[in-house]
Amino acid sequence: MYLTEHILNKNWRLYISENRLCKDFAEEIRDELSLKLHGISAIPAAVPGNFELDMQKAGLIEDPFYGKNPLDIQKYENRHLWYAVRFDYTGDKPENAYLIFDGIDTFSDIYLNGNIIGSTDNMFIAYEFAAKGIKNGSNELLVHIKPTVIEARRLNFDMDVLTHQKYNAAALSVRKAAHSFGWDIMPRFVSGGLWRNCRLAEKKADYIEDIYLSTAEISDNKAYICGNFSTVIGGDYSTEYSLDIKGECKESKFSVYFDKLWHNKGALTFTVESPLLWWARDMGEQNLYRVTATLYHGKEIVDTTEFNFGIRTVRLVKSDTTDNSGNGEFCFYVNGVRTYIRGTNWVPLDAFHSRDGERLKKAIDMLLDINCNAVRCWGGSVYEDHEFFDFCDKNGILVWQDFAMGCATYPQNREFLEKMRVETEFIVKKLRKHTSLALWAGDNECDEAAAYWLDKSLSRDPNKNRITREAIPEVLKRLDPYREYLPSSPYVSERAWLNDNRNGLPENHLWGPRDYFKGKFYTGASPHFASEIGYHGCPSAESLKRFISPEKLWPWQDNDEWRVHSSSMETDTCGPYDYRIPLMAGQVKTLFGRDFDDLETFSLASQLSQAEADKFFIERFRSQKWRRTGLIWWNLIDGWPQLSDAVVDYYYNKKIAYEYIKNSQQAICLMLTEPENNRLELVGANEYRHDVMIDYKVTALSDGEIIICNKTELPANGALNICSVDIVPSKFEVYFIEWKAEDGTKGKNHYTNFELPLSFKEYIELMKKSGIIDSKYFKSVN
Repeated sequence: MYLTEHILNKNWRLYISENRLCKDFAEEIRDELSLKLHGISAIPAAVPGNFELDMQKAGLIEDPFYGKNPLDIQKYENRHLWYAVRFDYTGDKPENAYLIFDGIDTFSDIYLNGNIIGSTDNMFIAYEFAAKGIKNGSNELLVHIKPTVIEARRLNFDMDVLTHQKYNAAALSVRKAAHSFGWDIMPRFVSGGLWRNCRLAEKKADYIEDIYLSTAEISDNKAYICGNFSTVIGGDYSTEYSLDIKGECKESKFSVYFDKLWHNKGALTFTVESPLLWWARDMGEQNLYRVTATLYHGKEIVDTTEFNFGIRTVRLVKSDTTDNSGNGEFCFYVNGVRTYIRGTNWVPLDAFHSRDGERLKKAIDMLLDINCNAVRCWGGSVYEDHEFFDFCDKNGILVWQDFAMGCATYPQNREFLEKMRVETEFIVKKLRKHTSLALWAGDNECDEAAAYWLDKSLSRDPNKNRITREAIPEVLKRLDPYREYLPSSPYVSERAWLNDNRNGLPENHLWGPRDYFKGKFYTGASPHFASEIGYHGCPSAESLKRFISPEKLWPWQDNDEWRVHSSSMETDTCGPYDYRIPLMAGQVKTLFGRDFDDLETFSLASQLSQAEADKFFIERFRSQKWRRTGLIWWNLIDGWPQLSDAVVDYYYNKKIAYEYIKNSQQAICLMLTEPENNRLELVGANEYRHDVMIDYKVTALSDGEIIICNKTELPANGALNICSVDIVPSKFEVYFIEWKAEDGTKGKNHYTNFELPLSFKEYIELMKKSGIIDSKYFKSVN
């Protein structure tokens, strides 16, 4: 597509002014000289960047993450930002030059050499502007980013708009990451900046604009491929052009050739004999065809593009409702094979999204290490870039992608619907090539918010939401018809709405009272699939010391810094998230029956509580495979330093729950279920598509007695009740489970049998014996 391309990420300068000081002349500024004449001075700017980080680097503000500093960031919500840079252009076809902004947060006007060339109002999409007025030699580029909270005041807020979040009213009409206005897992940082790359490119006269391939069906050892192509042709006669598309994966190949293009766009339909299929992790190989498309003008190659393509089908079979007897369904099928989902929720990697790229590698590697085969990209965040999806393509991680809306009813007016159509079209075209992308979901919890979060007399039928029932599916029908779509998570269909039973949804978010993790809410939950469920775990004392002032480290009670770092954007007790620290402490006390007097021991106890809870949630579902079809727990890693449900803190320090989940999500996993009639059932789950013979052993750690030692064959892609274990109901015991498969692969797990309260000291002693928990977690405990 591009003859030349240059990344314009260096030597930017940033000018900042309060709205009250510059509102009378801000729209008149078109170059740096005007800024200087108005007395606005510059600081160095990073691109990609957020202006608060530039201010911190310039010594104008303190670390936004430390102590109560997050509250101070609210003072800068009224800032106008001007990003300025000079660059050289040496091309000979300025009419083909374009400036591309991969991410601008959010409302902006762009000036080139003093002339406006474009405006933006959506953080989530890239913008491409013809570089009108570009000249050979030096050029001045100025980007004026306006304060989001002030721009939002100009937008409609009709009776159909409703937010359930105290800080988020301005977010609903603005296409900006919802969490940035404040969320229960993120601070209120209504930031601004060039958060992804800025590029200068010169387009070719003839180029391939897009190639899209999708697997419509696989049957009789054939794959039926559909798609389309789009080219830009500079010549008068399209028939002078030809297009050659070839794909290769190991010994398998396909080819499509158009010897004459009768139009610059066209449909693609072909079959691949004996295709090499792409499978989700542990179900088979992640075969990816390397596709090369070549555009010819006569015999001359004028453009070439390459991409990966996996041949696979993903189908979601779901019912409208379910009940405690399991009369319902919510199950993913990959290539016609039922696939049990072991996943995590993917939330913002950083409160400042310009740092997402530098944080991605460490975070995404954990998806493999913790044995996930799926990830849900949560709707309160941004859309991840290609690097994320490339990783999932190569490693068999199925991606559930929410569109960027959450926990509210959004505007239904024509203007907002059009914004959503534009955004949806851009995101779908950008990401649809990725084989790992299994599901589009309309939003996060917007159906639930409309149907169940208000008094019944005020509740609204979510099926009247024109965004998720009309705008988004219309785009998907045109651009990505073979990918599954779920209008919301959880989804309240017309039948479910009439049924009026929040607990009768086949896919649900299991938060509830967040009390004892083996309480009635969790054990009585009926859904086949849980796409959110989690439990609090306190970061280590070492991590807390990095963002909490020394004098505020302990105790947690009446502690304004702990309150702020549970995402309450005010220090008094009226904040909507003030409950989170007492909730965490209550979970600890419920399990161990006592309070803890020092930070180190409290942190350890909280992490153990979280670990046992998350383990219980995952294994309760997995031991009931296929009555249950998957669980996506909340969540992998924090996007800022906080006290939360994440199992990895912002500094990449793993909580104990990480190790427990890693064991519970192994492809081969043995689990002991909850006692019934003084017996535990040993259940083996196998995610491979072949039977697996294992030797296994269960040991009581209190005295080292081997309870069971035997072998069995686990059925392909199934779960097996292997045997029963007799117990003394009231006796505290940790059972250590280990196994070895025929190929030499080993695994381990544990089960804790106890009655409340659990003895903190005895539990630690036996877990030390197990070797499941690294000794580093116990260094502060005698």
